[in-house]
Amino acid sequence: MAVISFLLAILLGGTAFLFKQAASQVSVGTTWAGDVCSTSQMFCHHPEYLAYAGFGLMTVAIGTKLSNLSR
Repeated sequence: MAVISFLLAILLGGTAFLFKQAASQVSVGTTWAGDVCSTSQMFCHHPEYLAYAGFGLMTVAIGTKLSNLSR
């Protein structure tokens, strides 16, 4: 459980970074940024939502690992 939560947290963090970079590049007219932002306007305008979810999963991963160590 800890490993899966950790990997999902890393993926969510990377996705948040991708949407943040795409949002800043849309005004320049970069085609890849337009494609990324067309998939989800909400995440393009608010990439921190993905970062919050990643932080929550990282907390779950750490808590799970600590609880397994205390047994």
